[in-house]
Amino acid sequence: MARSILPFLGLVLAATLASERSAEASGYLTARYGTEHGTPATPNTFAIYYNPAALGGTEGTTLTGDIAAAVRWAHYQRGENALSPSQNQKDALLADQKYVDANTGNANLVDVLALPFLGVNTDFGTKNIRAGYAFYIPFGGASKWDKRPEIAGVPGAQDGVQRWHNISGEILAVYNTFAFAYRFGDSGFSAGLSLSPIIHHVETVRARTADDSDDIYRESDGSLKEGRSYLEATGVNLGGSIGVYWEGLEDQRLKVGLAYLAQPGFGETRMKGTLNGHTGTNDVRQDIDFLQSYPDVFRLGGKYRLPGDVIELRTDIEFVRWSTFKRQCVVLRGAKCNVEPDGSPSQGNKDIVINIPRDWNNAIGWRVGVGWYATKELEIFGGTAIDTSAVPKETIDASTIDSFRIFGTVGARYVFSRHFALAGSYNHIYYLPVDTGDRNIFDKQLSPSHSPSADGKYYSQIGFLNVNASYTF
Repeated sequence: MARSILPFLGLVLAATLASERSAEASGYLTARYGTEHGTPATPNTFAIYYNPAALGGTEGTTLTGDIAAAVRWAHYQRGENALSPSQNQKDALLADQKYVDANTGNANLVDVLALPFLGVNTDFGTKNIRAGYAFYIPFGGASKWDKRPEIAGVPGAQDGVQRWHNISGEILAVYNTFAFAYRFGDSGFSAGLSLSPIIHHVETVRARTADDSDDIYRESDGSLKEGRSYLEATGVNLGGSIGVYWEGLEDQRLKVGLAYLAQPGFGETRMKGTLNGHTGTNDVRQDIDFLQSYPDVFRLGGKYRLPGDVIELRTDIEFVRWSTFKRQCVVLRGAKCNVEPDGSPSQGNKDIVINIPRDWNNAIGWRVGVGWYATKELEIFGGTAIDTSAVPKETIDASTIDSFRIFGTVGARYVFSRHFALAGSYNHIYYLPVDTGDRNIFDKQLSPSHSPSADGKYYSQIGFLNVNASYTF
C-alpha cells in the first residue's frame, strides 16, 4: 500500500500487516484476531469484526482483549536490472561503480509489531437483541529497514537499496465498530450489521530525486541530487458490514456464518496532510491529499462439533476485492487523480504530485482448523491456511511485499470459570519467494507515475504470539 507516495516517499503499506501485517488474511488484510476463534461462524466478541450477526449466538455481557505480538523479517535483493538512471546520465552512471554499488545489493528488515483488539458485547438481558463495540486495526502496518555500511561519498546509500521506495513509515486504518444483531426466536437464525468510524493515518520517508530517477549526483556540477521526502496525512470516514448467522441442527452442533465488509469510505479514502521534500539545495512543502481505495471483503465460515463433544472442525474462506486498489495518489489539496494508462495526467491535470500504480489482484484465503477438548475446560487447537497474493510483480516494492502464503497455528484455551477464559497461540506465516525478473513497471511509466524500478527478489516471514482473554458476567 505504499505506492501512492512512493515516488515522493517511502510508504509502508503493509505491514504488518499482513499483514499486512502481523497478519493472517488474504492480500494485506492484516488482522487475524482471536486466531482459530475469530471466524464468521463463532459467537463471541470477535464477531463484531468478522460477522456482526454471530453476536446472535452470544449470551450475557463479555469483555474481550486480544494482542498479537509479531516479529516480521523481510529481505529485498536489488540487481543491476533495476537501476534507473536518468537518460542524460545513463551511460556514465552505469559505468560508475560507486553508483552501482549504492543502488544494488541486499536490504533487510526485522520489525517487532503489535496489533490490539478491545471489545465488549451484550445481550442487555434480552432473548433477541445483541450489541457490541470494538476497537481494532484491520488494515495497516509499520516498517523500518535496517541500515547498511556506508559507501564513501554516497551519504544516502546507508539507508539501503530499498530506500527509493521505503526507508520507514506506517499506514493505519483504526476502526471503532458499533455492531448490532437480532436473534429470531428459537430458529437459530440471526442477522446483524455494523457501522465503523475509521481513522486513517499514513506517514512515510523515502529517497527521491526531482526527476524520480535513482541518480545520486547532478551531471552539471557533481552536487548531491538524491534527497528525502516525508509525507504525513490523516483522514476520517465510515465503514460498515452486514451478515447472517445460523446455529443449525437441534443440538446446535453446526454453526454457519456469512458476512460482507464494505470498503472504508464506501469507495475512495482521502487523507489530508503535508509533503515535505529536500533534493539537493531545494526544500519544498506542499499541502496535499493522499488518495487510495481499500477493498471490500466477503466471508463464509462454518464449524461442526462432532458427537461426543471432544472434536470441533472449523473452516472459513474469504474473498478480498483488492482489484479496487488501482493506485495511491498524492494530489494538491482538493484535487482529483485522473491518469492515463501510461501514467501521464488526464487532460493536462497539473494537480497530481505523484501517482503510484498498484493494480492489485483480488485475493482468496482459505483456512481449516480443529479443536480438541481434552477436558471440559481445556481446548487444544490448531489450523492451517493458504492465501493468494494481491500484489502483482509489476507493482510490488519494498513497502508492499506479498506473495502466496502458508499459515500454521497451534494453541490452547482454558476456561477457568463460567466468567473467565484465556487463550494463547503461536502463528507462523511463510511467504513464497518472489522474483520479478524485469516485469516491474515503475520506471516505465510517465510522470507523475514514474519512479525507480523495484525489480528484484523478495522474501518474507512473520511469526507472532497471540493472547486473548475474555470475562463474562
